[in-house]
Amino acid sequence: MREGKVLLIYKKRGLGKGLYNGVGGKVEDGETPEMAVRREAFEEIGIRVGEVEKVARIFFEDRKGVQMDVHVFLIRSWRGEERESEEAVPVWFDVDSLPYANMWEDDRIWLLRVLKGEKLTGLFRFNDIWGKEEEPRMESFRVVPGVC
Repeated sequence: MREGKVLLIYKKRGLGKGLYNGVGGKVEDGETPEMAVRREAFEEIGIRVGEVEKVARIFFEDRKGVQMDVHVFLIRSWRGEERESEEAVPVWFDVDSLPYANMWEDDRIWLLRVLKGEKLTGLFRFNDIWGKEEEPRMESFRVVPGVC
C-alpha cells in the first residue's frame, strides 16, 4: 500500500490466472510465511520488501479435499521499482476502486476490511478451488476479528 493505493498483480499463470490478486505463493521448506512473502515479492515483481504487517489468516477448503492456509501481509515500504515478470503484471488501484469482478469471490468479503486496518481470520469453502471441473463458487464463509 502507498498513499491510498494498493498494488495488486494480474496473474499470468498458475492458480488465479487471469485474476488480480496480491503477491504470494507457497512457503518453501525452511521458510516462515514472512520469509516467503519477501521471496515471492522479489520473484514476482522485483521489489525488496521492508517491514511486513500480518493482517489476516485465511483458510480455504473445497469439496474435493483441497485445503490452503493463507497468511496475509500488508507491505508499506520496499526498495526498487515494481516490474512485470513471467508470473505477474503489477497494477496500482485506488483502495476504493478495486477490480472485484476480476478477483477471487472471497476478496470482496475480506480485502477492503484489512486494507482499512482490521485484522481478521477467515474460513471460506468453495466447490472446487482449482476450477478444473466447475467454476469455483464459494459455498460458505466465516470471518472473525483477530489473526491466528
